[in-house]
Amino acid sequence: MSVVVAYEGSDIDEFAQWAREVRETRIERISRPARVMLYDGDWNFRGTAHGRRDGAMNLKENEPGSIQIELPIAESKRSPYTGDDIDDFTLWAREMEDHRSTFLAHWALDKEGRDTSNIHIIVEKDGARVGGRADAKTGVTIRRSRKDGDSVRLEFLDDMQELKHVHMAAAPFLPVSLIQQPKVQFLFAPADWGGLATLGMNVFRLQGTNFNMNLDILDPSTWSGGLWADAQIVPVPKPIGTSVAPTTIITGTIKQSWLDVMAPILEDAELMVYPRRFLTGDPEPFPGAGTSWRNGTLFVDIIDKSGWRSGTSIGGNLATGLSRTIAGVTSNYVEDSYDLLTGEPVDVSGYRIPGFLSTQPPRPYAVYRDGSLSGLTDLEMTRGAGGPCRITAGGQSMPGVDELLEAVIGYAGDVLGDNLNVSGYGVGSLGNILNAFLMPILQDSILAYMSVPLLQRAAEQGWGHWLETAATGVTQAYTPAAIMDLRKRRRETDPDMSFTFNVTSGAPWLIGDNGQGHWWLGDRVGATVKYLGARVFVCRCRELSVPLGGGAPAVWTAKFGDKRAKQDAVDRLVNLVGTTMSALQEIGLA
Repeated sequence: MSVVVAYEGSDIDEFAQWAREVRETRIERISRPARVMLYDGDWNFRGTAHGRRDGAMNLKENEPGSIQIELPIAESKRSPYTGDDIDDFTLWAREMEDHRSTFLAHWALDKEGRDTSNIHIIVEKDGARVGGRADAKTGVTIRRSRKDGDSVRLEFLDDMQELKHVHMAAAPFLPVSLIQQPKVQFLFAPADWGGLATLGMNVFRLQGTNFNMNLDILDPSTWSGGLWADAQIVPVPKPIGTSVAPTTIITGTIKQSWLDVMAPILEDAELMVYPRRFLTGDPEPFPGAGTSWRNGTLFVDIIDKSGWRSGTSIGGNLATGLSRTIAGVTSNYVEDSYDLLTGEPVDVSGYRIPGFLSTQPPRPYAVYRDGSLSGLTDLEMTRGAGGPCRITAGGQSMPGVDELLEAVIGYAGDVLGDNLNVSGYGVGSLGNILNAFLMPILQDSILAYMSVPLLQRAAEQGWGHWLETAATGVTQAYTPAAIMDLRKRRRETDPDMSFTFNVTSGAPWLIGDNGQGHWWLGDRVGATVKYLGARVFVCRCRELSVPLGGGAPAVWTAKFGDKRAKQDAVDRLVNLVGTTMSALQEIGLA
């Protein structure tokens, strides 16, 4: 990796020359094909796949991605040359070279010949490092073709898949086969710290690392006696006092994987899981970590690439710049509003690190201009006006209604029975009889639904609009769960805005990670559309794909859009209360 130092001169012409050389160096770097390395099950290096025919890497935010490569394979020629003809020797040498160039294909195909059956991959491209493990079912495929030649196709799931195979034990410090008390894991903590802590506790359970239960599991000052020394997965330390993420409740059982539990929580908080493999010779994975980690150790962090909680840009104009907004909530607690942030001083210190490229979450700036001289190709943008303008949720009466109704019917029946005489004898209590007859009819019919008009959406759509929809879940009306059901259905029917395009790295923005690119997966990027003038649309990158063929990749394919509508503090509070009640019911306390 070339290091770019700050320009220290004062001559404008020399500065221009320096800037031109820096740009040319970076363009030369991004033109190189990705480096693809294969490892065995113990993460021993087996070789670099140079002669790739085809392949692709497809990354997704907070979801497992995939990596595919296709390697040519030739018939093995292992016997020494025994002739004395120079032409025969040349042919034999060429065949031997073909075998050496296809060694990795032979190695991957020969499962019985390997000491370990698993195959691992590392792809390095423009500062990004993506690791993966061969798919358990379709990892290696041999393909015979007279037309194209024989090849071996390798399919991998990236390191996000690792996090689907760490489950959320309710009591990770107790033996799962013996006792789990409480029955559901229940942690009230900042989303990033809590996610990493639950991951760490369950890795501890699975791999028996050293851990003092009285200490903060993510405080590196407590990592004595070889904590995490041989763990496959290590959470990046984040002492709880340093977290500024929204507080949430994390619940889970042994039947739920860590990623399945955390993905919606992190999506709600606009946070991103960031996994990265450590390889021997790397610098410290975090300050103070040292470099004596086992080759292939997976470090997992949770980072904020959105900047939503502090205000960020979701659009703007080429002439006036990108505007910054922060979310609010309307009086019905179902619709969102957005307030413009103005007059604040602009902090650009994050952009003044020499040689380090990036985009700062609160102030994204990378905008692709659609036009004849643009690096964009095959731009596709989807826009919608949104769904119906009234939403109904519920299905069960609000708490206390059915209980009160049952008590009233029972009491009235008892009074009625005590005052009825048949042949001079009192009838007696009729409360139970009336309850048995009337409650199946009246239950969940009074105050059982919440129907909310979306006035802001109706005003935007106009007089002609779809009238009504309903949330499919059955919840108690007038409870936090019902409000969240309404908001969930509203988000599902919100106006959609997403775009996909193919782009050449370096035209003009460099795509890369770890200081070698202007933006990467999870970052906010803007784009214009030729037919919409100077208007800029800004969304987070949700998927990123790059070809992994033998030559330099021509274009990247990027997908942008919002998986969820932005949430404010009230929304998070309602969600928190609803989650709490659900968890308490599972535990048996409510």
